[in-house]
Amino acid sequence: MHDRRSANQLNSWRIETKYSETALAHEASLDEWGKPTIWIIEPKDSCLVLGKSQRGKPFLDLSYLEEQGINLTVRQSGGGAVLVSPSDMLWVDIFVPERSKFWIGDIAKASVWIGGIWRDALKLLDVECSLFEGKFSRSAVSDLICFAGKGPGELFVRGKKILGISQRRSKSGTRFQCALIINWKPEHMIAAYSSAPIPNLEKLISSAGIGSGCEKNNALEAFLSALPSN
Repeated sequence: MHDRRSANQLNSWRIETKYSETALAHEASLDEWGKPTIWIIEPKDSCLVLGKSQRGKPFLDLSYLEEQGINLTVRQSGGGAVLVSPSDMLWVDIFVPERSKFWIGDIAKASVWIGGIWRDALKLLDVECSLFEGKFSRSAVSDLICFAGKGPGELFVRGKKILGISQRRSKSGTRFQCALIINWKPEHMIAAYSSAPIPNLEKLISSAGIGSGCEKNNALEAFLSALPSN
C-alpha cells in the first residue's frame, strides 16, 4: 500500500497493524498508548462482539454460532452486537491521549470529530455519506444490533449505517473503535437472534446497514491520508 501521509502526519500518529483474535484485540489496555495511535486490526476469526450490557446474551442462539464457527466475546463499551468478519469489515482503533493536541473532552463532539475524518476519507473514494451529529437514537432492535442505532459521529448512506463507532475512556485517554462495513451480510445476526420477540426482525436487521461500496485497502489508505497533523 502506497503511503501518502505527510511527514507531519507520520510525526503526529503511531500507526500499527495488529493480527489478533477478536477477543484479545478488545482486551488491550488503554494504558499501552503514550501518543496518538492508530491500530489497524486484522482479526484472525469471525466473532460476534456483544456490548457489555448484553452479557446475559438475551435471545442469542449459541448453538448456531458454534455450528457456523463464529466465536463470541464481550467488549467494554455499551451498545448492541457487531459481527466481526475479516473480509467484510475494516476495523480501526484510534487512541487519543488526554494530554495530546487532538484531545476533546466532550464525548459526543469527540465522536463527531472522528466520524468527520472518516467522512473526509470516504469522499476521496467518491462515497457520499452523511455524518450523524445528534444524540444517540435507539430503534426497535438497537439493543440487540449495534448498527440498528444511531450515535454521534457515525456515517450513513441513505439512512443505513456504514460506519459504527464505540468509545472507551480511561485516565489515559479515549479509545475509539471504528468499524467500516465493506460488505453488509446480516444473515448470521438474523439467524443468531431469530428467537427475539421483535416484529419484522429480519427486515429491521437487514435494513440497518449497507456496504460502503469501497475496497478495504483503498478505504484504509484514504483514512490514513485524511488523519489530521495539527
